[in-house]
Amino acid sequence: MRRVNNHQGLTLIEVLIAAAILAVGLLALVSAFPIGYVDVTVSGGQSRATAYAQAMMEQLKNQAFPAAFPVNGADVPQITAGVNDVAYNRTWNITQEPGTNPPNRLARVRVTVQWGGGRPQTVVVESMRAE
Repeated sequence: MRRVNNHQGLTLIEVLIAAAILAVGLLALVSAFPIGYVDVTVSGGQSRATAYAQAMMEQLKNQAFPAAFPVNGADVPQITAGVNDVAYNRTWNITQEPGTNPPNRLARVRVTVQWGGGRPQTVVVESMRAE
């Protein structure tokens, strides 16, 4: 059995190349964090807006059928206390579908929620309702 006594280390060039490769990899990893944070923030806003729209949709669908069309409305949903949140604006519109007459009237219910100051975003929930 032969014993190898190679006590040579790495050259300066090899160390510099390894450090450069490691730096590029770490830079790519660190640059992903702000992008991920923005995505999480945006999806949280979309989830809240969708919940606000669905809540109003259920409320509108459970009310008595309107006598006259169109029915329009707007409000600002209540935000949970203690949550630092942006303002959400909610609007809704109920219109009668053309060609439908009593007693088989159909109505289109549309709820729109908008939020975001610098880059406004919108969520729209739409449904049909029979008399």
